Amino acid sequence: MTVNEGEPFRLYRKALQYAESDPEVFLGTARRAAESILLDIALQQAVGSKPTLESLLTVLTAKGLVPPKVVLAVRTIQNYGNYGSHAQDSSGEEISAEDVQPCLNALTQLAVWYGRTTASLAEDEAQHELAGLQHKSGTTRVADSTLIVVKAVLLGCGFEQLLSRRNHRIVHVQMPWSDNLVSDVARRLLDLAVYNERRLLRMMETDEEIRSQVVPVGRVGYSMGGRNFYLLAARAGRWGRTTAEEFLANPAGAQIAVPKHSDMFDNILSAFSTDEAGLYERGVRILDVPHHLGLELFHLNGDVLAVGGQNLRMHARQNDAYFELLNSEMLPAPAQAKLRSAASNVLLANRSWLDELKMRPEQLHQELMRCFHDLDADEDRFEELVRDLVAHAVFPQESTPLSREELVRHVLFESYRLGRP
Repeated sequence: MTVNEGEPFRLYRKALQYAESDPEVFLGTARRAAESILLDIALQQAVGSKPTLESLLTVLTAKGLVPPKVVLAVRTIQNYGNYGSHAQDSSGEEISAEDVQPCLNALTQLAVWYGRTTASLAEDEAQHELAGLQHKSGTTRVADSTLIVVKAVLLGCGFEQLLSRRNHRIVHVQMPWSDNLVSDVARRLLDLAVYNERRLLRMMETDEEIRSQVVPVGRVGYSMGGRNFYLLAARAGRWGRTTAEEFLANPAGAQIAVPKHSDMFDNILSAFSTDEAGLYERGVRILDVPHHLGLELFHLNGDVLAVGGQNLRMHARQNDAYFELLNSEMLPAPAQAKLRSAASNVLLANRSWLDELKMRPEQLHQELMRCFHDLDADEDRFEELVRDLVAHAVFPQESTPLSREELVRHVLFESYRLGRP
């Protein structure tokens, strides 16, 4: 289960595009985006309401589903939307980009809350679905994913063929990328999963159930070959003329937009060889944003530095207005080593499941990895993998089929040295 990046975020991005170029259009689109966000929350929570901003806000607030700060943000958007409608009917009154700044701030606050809320709802729904899947003899439950790096392993390792030879059928369960994957394997709600190795080892250190029930089968590669960290900047912004060396020597005043509860935030700490308090002491401020946000971050603040996934990175590389102020290869060797270690992913399995199959972890890992790396010598299988990933992985809504294929091929080469650069 993944967070839906549908109509609400499409309208949010569209509104941002007009914030400076056409503020009047921005105000109307902002109101539509707010209405779409509240409607999606109402649908997910099975709350009945008329599909109007006022009705949705009234019903959701009464049920405690919208916190007071967010109510204030929606009211701000609503009031500015009304102002924009009346201004358009008045002669000679023009709305400037500066006039709509409070509405822009309120819309971003609403989008951040929505991103966190829908992620939580998706996690809850996935857990509910998983709890309803009873364990059956001869069935293997695999944590599925729409992340390119993980999905490539699941599609390319030959799980189904290997397990069918042992009279097992696979049930794919769509799961968000989170620590719950490890806990679910420990409780045998899942039998197999791919997850970040560093996170797994940390959990095994502190959780006895995980330590006794979860077996690290073996590494399945490094996301982007360990070079997945970057800080994206706008050439027209504050850092446009700054070198990586100058930035590392004095990052004071930097505002880094990143989902705080993520491995991307961990990578920032590794890159600076410090903790969150250390960043604060160096004058670096962290802006906690939902992972959905892309280059539109720079519409909000041209001086911000962005950290995101490979979708955002590839999108930026196609636009001369942005550059990587800092990336893995610009860092000192010790920091690069930390980041490479943090990028490793591992296949993990439930101990009882392994016992049922009478397979040793190293045996399972060897068979799967042999099948995976044979892809490079089998052009038909490799091209089929590319097509499957283009069809089933997650991409920005505005991406084209060609850009999706380019991203898939890039990630496969950088992460697994499959295909060509």
